[in-house]
Amino acid sequence: MNTADTLYELVKTLPEEQANLVLIFAEFLRQRLQSNASEQSEPLSNYFGALKDSPNFNEDPVEIQRAMRREWD
Repeated sequence: MNTADTLYELVKTLPEEQANLVLIFAEFLRQRLQSNASEQSEPLSNYFGALKDSPNFNEDPVEIQRAMRREWD
C-alpha cells in the first residue's frame, strides 16, 4: 500500500471536519511546492543591478552598510 492509499484509509476513519482539515493541509502543501518550484526556476541573475537606480542605494555601499550597523547599536 502506498502513502496515498494509507492516507485515504486513515482519512476515511476521521469525522468530516477533521478530514476537511487534512484536505486543506494537503492543498497548502501542494501550493507551497508549486510556489517553491517556480521560485527556484528563476535565476538570481535576473535581479543583478535591480537597485542601481534606486535613490536609497545610490551612495557608497560600504557607507550604507556602516549606517545600517549604527542603527542597531
